[in-house]
Amino acid sequence: MLTRTFSHLPGISKARERELWLGGVLDWEGYKAAQRQIPLPGMNRARHQLSESEGALERGDMAFFRDRLPGGDLHRVALAFPREVMFLDIETTGLSLYYDQITLVGWSIGGRYGALVPGDAPDAFLRALKEAKALVTYNGKMFDCKFIAKHYGNPPMPAIHIDLRFFAKRVGLTGGQKAIERELGLRRDAAIDDMQGEAAPILWHKYRRGDNAALERLIKYNHADIEGMKGILDESIRRYYDAEDVPASVRAAPPFSALGGGIKWAREARGAKGARGAEGARKKAAPDPYRIRIRDFKGNVKPLITYGDLDKIRPLGDFCVAGIDLVSSATKETGYCILRGNVAETCRLKTDDEMIERALAAGADLISIDSPLSLPRGRTSYFDDDPMRDECGITRLCERQLKKRGVNSYPTLIKSMQMLTKRGVELAAKFRKLGVPVIESYPGAAQDVMSIPRKQAGLKYLTEGMAEFGIVGEYTDKPVSHDELDAITSAIVGQFFWAGLYEGMGDEEEGYLIIPCISAADEGAREKSVILLSGDIAAGKTTAAEHLARRGFATVRFSQVLEKMLAEQNRPITRSALQDIGARVHEEPGQRWLGMRMLESLNGHAAHIAVDGIRFKEDVAYMKERFGPAVTHIHIEADEELRARRINGQAREDLDLRAAAARKTESEVRSLASRNSRIIGNNADKGSFYAKIDAVMGGV
Repeated sequence: MLTRTFSHLPGISKARERELWLGGVLDWEGYKAAQRQIPLPGMNRARHQLSESEGALERGDMAFFRDRLPGGDLHRVALAFPREVMFLDIETTGLSLYYDQITLVGWSIGGRYGALVPGDAPDAFLRALKEAKALVTYNGKMFDCKFIAKHYGNPPMPAIHIDLRFFAKRVGLTGGQKAIERELGLRRDAAIDDMQGEAAPILWHKYRRGDNAALERLIKYNHADIEGMKGILDESIRRYYDAEDVPASVRAAPPFSALGGGIKWAREARGAKGARGAEGARKKAAPDPYRIRIRDFKGNVKPLITYGDLDKIRPLGDFCVAGIDLVSSATKETGYCILRGNVAETCRLKTDDEMIERALAAGADLISIDSPLSLPRGRTSYFDDDPMRDECGITRLCERQLKKRGVNSYPTLIKSMQMLTKRGVELAAKFRKLGVPVIESYPGAAQDVMSIPRKQAGLKYLTEGMAEFGIVGEYTDKPVSHDELDAITSAIVGQFFWAGLYEGMGDEEEGYLIIPCISAADEGAREKSVILLSGDIAAGKTTAAEHLARRGFATVRFSQVLEKMLAEQNRPITRSALQDIGARVHEEPGQRWLGMRMLESLNGHAAHIAVDGIRFKEDVAYMKERFGPAVTHIHIEADEELRARRINGQAREDLDLRAAAARKTESEVRSLASRNSRIIGNNADKGSFYAKIDAVMGGV
């Protein structure tokens, strides 16, 4: 068909090409003869281009034709070299180029099928890829070729690439490869006929754990995909002929299905020679890459990182995190896990109160919730009647970032997610008001990163994966729901967060979705110190901050933001004015907003930070969500009489101590003295006070 093609020559359209065919000009030789008989404008240029075409064909220069042929005509090159067309299909652990790995590369060229498993030398595959005149895939431009480039050093690809997802669609064949095969009546072996792509990661998981038959089945599935592509290409070419009204005189019969062949298995040699003799025979002759041998898996079967690795980075034995796989309604059971160190206790709970009570009773240091915990920027409600819906959409930045990495998640405010998002936001707010930090987690993405099968692969494999990670508990011995297993994973995400091995998807405004990141180790971040200073009015918070500043800490105050707001309103900066505007901010836009504005003044560069003026439990929660275990909370106490003397006569103090202490902004200060804070007294001289601060700092 290629030597009957004229559409790549200058000035010859598809319509003109068909006129030539109908006029009896059927190939390049016929075209040259016609030019000699009837000189035409541009003849010399066309003759030169035709001469170049003949040279390119002789050299096997397929890039020449790729650059000149209309995109829909690339199959003509494949028809010219049917035995040098490579059909390619890969299997992976998942769909994410960012997180997932290739488990099998299958290809067929010249009717022979080859397979490459990780750990095998890729020489034969790369050689075939280099020698192929054309490549045929199904969705390979978007998927297979990108994985090949990532895992095999971006090898040179054939110049001609026919992606059947698009070529078949041009002729009316849509719906995915298997759907097209069914439409065309293409049959697969009964043993794998009902197998879907989602099963491929499960088979790989089984093989890694010693089930060699699973790899054999995976190879058979891959081989069937490749043979199916041959049938689809043949039918697509026939339909293309009809759609383009290509004369029968120039049509080339599609040959690719006829080049199909079965898998040639190479079984291990056995018999009189024994294992050593068989091994010697294999060393004498290089193995045939088109005889497929199933070998025992030799790689790592455990997750990419384990609990023990995290514990070395940040001791977790006393760290307690509650993992929650939240559901949208309190009438249904939510998966719940208390993870202390590497010991998991799971259950199912219904109400928010039950979840909060269980976490507080366990002394949870962190809550990790599988649910959206924020709205898309600009949205004002959870539901479709929101006037900002069309302008601001239903998806947050973190979901768009995951999508770019090939990880699918539901949009935050899609109809089916609205009530879940509402409940998640409200539950997180309840925990934060109690001073317990909360992060948003996504167990599916975390399992991908850790190389643990998702629950869709089967609860058995998910359980095995978490046990191999290093989590112990009754979940390994007694039946538990998939929600409880996801709750364990959510809790594990909390451990990654605490160890500093994570990345936050999203931004400060919408909040972050925490994803484990094995390569995110940052020694500088682990050496960071963030000191929170709380206490009654005039207890000594600012004095402590000044002492820490002399030790190299950057100091910030919540009241800095409030003072700026008062200045913009041309109001005097007094105690009562600060408390009034602080109370309004506390209600709306809230303490988290105030914390964000306060930290903006640091521009993210400070190695060590002292925060003067923690007044609400929610402030503590927010700072721990920002800085994790870097946070040390110091609560300062001093006698009331002494505190009254300290503020007496100060310019901004327009209220007496008791009146100021009774106002709303001071209502939670006393309760900040808790098990999670270091309590020091400030009833003596400054030297003694500084010594107490230094003693606390010595343990940080």
